[in-house]
Formats: sequence, structure tokens, C-alpha cells
Amino acid sequence: MQSSPFKKLLLGLLLLAMGAALLLHFINSELKPQEKAPPTISKSDFAYHYTPSARPTAISKPEADAVATPKLPRDKVEAWLAKHNRNASSLLAAFRAMGDTNYLNEAATNFPNDPHVELAVLVHDEFPADRRKWLDLFKASSPSNSLANYFSAQDYFKNGNTDAAVNELLAASGKTQFDNHGMETQLDAEELYLDSGKSSREAATFAMSAMAEEDLPDLATIKRVDQGIADLVQQKLAAGDADSAANLAQMGMMIGDKLNSGDSGKYLINQLVGTATEAIVLQHLDQNTAYDFLDGQTPAQVLQENKQQKVALRGMLTNFQAAYPSLTDAELNNYVQRSRIYGEAAAMQWVVQQHPPASPAK
Repeated sequence: MQSSPFKKLLLGLLLLAMGAALLLHFINSELKPQEKAPPTISKSDFAYHYTPSARPTAISKPEADAVATPKLPRDKVEAWLAKHNRNASSLLAAFRAMGDTNYLNEAATNFPNDPHVELAVLVHDEFPADRRKWLDLFKASSPSNSLANYFSAQDYFKNGNTDAAVNELLAASGKTQFDNHGMETQLDAEELYLDSGKSSREAATFAMSAMAEEDLPDLATIKRVDQGIADLVQQKLAAGDADSAANLAQMGMMIGDKLNSGDSGKYLINQLVGTATEAIVLQHLDQNTAYDFLDGQTPAQVLQENKQQKVALRGMLTNFQAAYPSLTDAELNNYVQRSRIYGEAAAMQWVVQQHPPASPAK
């Protein structure tokens, strides 16, 4: 029997596949990056309040990242936290499972220099007055992770500091790593649910949902970065500076490449947003001009290829949805393992091969 959280997640993926092109915007500008390594901070520098709740509570914020209902009894979560000495990863898993920001506050207070904690604080905008402090901490603890620079760039765009935003984009372009810790989030969540007595099927489903709930705000930040870049690209084109516009478009393509590579590329939602990013970057360029950063192709050719891939992916998703309810526990476990090793798209294709549709989806 198909569980409703997984069904909702698949529906969300399908909606994203059809509407991802509306999600993102663009990139442009030149300036040398100027990075300063901010000092780390100690627990004593923090005064965030932490009080364990007497009963389960949900995140009070109205934003989309709020979790409506805790999925686990609090005593199970507390027992699991004790088992792991209330370390950073266990506190973050508890926060995601319960939707209780007390756990996130505790992690922020005790582990302010842990990049997983820093990213969670930023994703949920938990301490908006201190956002720049947390951005600098994330950059300092993750000097090779371009995601930290993209988050910082978004904040600079938001506050009207375009030059600083461009510096962050240039710094990000020089880094190959793009890590939102999605795989670790999924594995920690699955361990918590299994330890709390959930079946392997339930644990896999809830773990995937936990990853998606963290990933969507990440992608929304990338969207806002692209929107800021889009304004700059349009300014360059309006000024007749086609070379700068092309350079910025190249940086925008790098964002799509990073979303589609490594552990990030194993998640279908990241692939979809990566493709959407490329579409938004390329739409402002001369569609019939070949560019070196596109390996000699024109924007029109790249966009057509992306469109064809999107159509094929939509058909595969439809067939996967039809096959999922009939998976045995052994097949589900195989699917989960293949997702981790080869990525969701390859794992879904394997499921479809095991349960081919009567007539292929179009």
C-alpha cells in the first residue's frame, strides 16, 4: 500500500517537472572576489534560548518550511538523542522529525561552528537578525563549498549590495564542491525512524520527505540568486556589453552544472531545478549564436535538448508512480540503495524496468 507522504512527494516532483521553468532567474557581472575568513565563535558567545518542550510542538512560523504534525512520539526522539549524546546531527534529525525549533536552537547553541547546523539555521532563517553572522560562519567552516557563497550572494542581493554579491558569485564559480548535505539528512532521518520502530518502508519514505523539506528552501535561495543575477544580465545587455553578459551567463550555467553533479545530482528535484536555471540563464542571449561555454552550441540547441530530457523524465515519473504500489519490500530496499548510489532517476528507471507499463507513458 502506497504511503501518503511518498505520494505527496511524487506529486510535488511532477508539479516541479512541469513548472520548474517558472522557478528561477539569471546571472551577470565582473569583479574580483574578496573573501575574509571570519573568526569562529564559541558557545559562550551565544544566548539563544533553549527550553525542552513538555509536549510536541510544531514550528510556529507560517513559512512553507513549517512541519504541521510531529511524526514520532517525543519520548522516542529523546531516547534516540540520549543514545547519540545529543550531538549536532541527532539534534537536527530530531528538529526535522518533530518540527520543534527548540532542537535547532540547542544545536545552534552547542555546535555553532558545525556546517550542518549553520546551513539548517540559514535554510529556516531561524535567527534573521544574525543572518550575516551565520552566513560568515558557514563560509568559514565550508571554504570549499560553493553553496555557502551562493547563500551569501543572495543576502547581498537582498540588501542591495550588488558588488559584494558579484564577488560571492565569482568565488563560487571557482569552487567545484556544491554540498547541501542532503544525503546525510536523509540517512540521519532514516536511522531515527528505524530506531523509533518504523518499518523500513516508512523510514525510507519519511527520510526522503525530510530531505525534500530541507532541500526546497535551498533551491528557493538559488532561485533568488538567479533573480538578482537576471537584473545584472539585463543591465549589461542594455548597456551593449555582450561580453560581460556572456560571462555572467557562464556563471549561471555553472550553478545548473553543480545542481546536476555529485550527490546533489542524485536527487531528481535538484536536476529539475538545475535545468530550469540553465533555461533562465540562456533565454536572454542571442539564441542563434554559438558560445564556447556551451561547447560550441547555441542557446536554442541547449534549450531544445533540455526540453526533450524534461519530456522523457515526465514520462518516466508517470510510469514510476504506476509501478510503486506493487513493489515488494525487497524491491523497495533495492530502489532506496540504487537511489543513493546511482541517483533517483536511475533508480526509478530500474523500477519501471522491473514493472513495465502496459503502454508507455507519453
